[in-house]
Amino acid sequence: MKKHNGFHLLLAVDGSEGAMNAVRTVATLPLPDGARITLLHVLTRYLPTHTALPGGVLGQLRADEDARAQAVLKQAADLLRAIPVKLAQRVADGHPAQQILERAASSGVDLIVLGALGTSGWLRTLLGSTSQSVVKHAPCPVWLVRKPYAGGAITVLAGSDGSPGARAAMRFLRAMPLPDPRTAHLLHVLPSLNQQLQLTGGPLDPPVLEPLYEIGAHLERRAAELLRQDTALLSAAFPTIVPHTEEGDARRVILEKARTLGADLIVLGSRGLSGWKELLLGSVCNKVTRHSETSVLVVPDAGRDDGK
Repeated sequence: MKKHNGFHLLLAVDGSEGAMNAVRTVATLPLPDGARITLLHVLTRYLPTHTALPGGVLGQLRADEDARAQAVLKQAADLLRAIPVKLAQRVADGHPAQQILERAASSGVDLIVLGALGTSGWLRTLLGSTSQSVVKHAPCPVWLVRKPYAGGAITVLAGSDGSPGARAAMRFLRAMPLPDPRTAHLLHVLPSLNQQLQLTGGPLDPPVLEPLYEIGAHLERRAAELLRQDTALLSAAFPTIVPHTEEGDARRVILEKARTLGADLIVLGSRGLSGWKELLLGSVCNKVTRHSETSVLVVPDAGRDDGK
């Protein structure tokens, strides 16, 4: 069990506009007393062969990289000076995802925040690889900031599917320092008709209506109960909670609902239901983080679901 000395946030910065959007978003959060922010800049240094560059030129490149790292950290720190937190600045060498994950694990971080900015070509591949690796392996929640939060009312869309990951996401969301006023929309996605047909098992010869009715009724009752439980879980933190039940492909439904609601943040558990359901639905979390235009908070399953 990690020891806490207040809420600890790890904010990775690389000088990009996406990273600065993440810094601006963090600057709006009502962080609790004793909160800490660690700014991390990771240098992926150029490593030439021994004959590629004279030593003096290589030394100057190193100095330029170090100077840029300090400038990036200063730019981010200046945006955070107004909030009452303990601020630390760190530089690391290596692969960005690996360094972020190692720092989070060794420092008992409560939340990793990364900027995400739509680009093209190799840069999009590099940034996507880093964020997806961090989301997949992080020991704590990860917030991928797509657009900066500008203040005012905040709207959250949270996936409710009854899995340990989703329940862990609800627990974290309940305690997360978010601005007021805040509204939570809870979304449960029912399988499509084709997916429900697969649930019946065996050949799909008539009559199939009766088992489909039974499955559909069971899924709707379960959805209502899960939404009721998650509403109770969040009621102390969110004065306004709106439950939704939709049918279809979970990724598409979540992305469309976020656009319709104008959500500022999508919240998901990093692992949904397992077994055949995971094979049927695919990795919803992975697809949403890749394609969402909205910021996404991904919370890992801590290995338990105590219902609290």
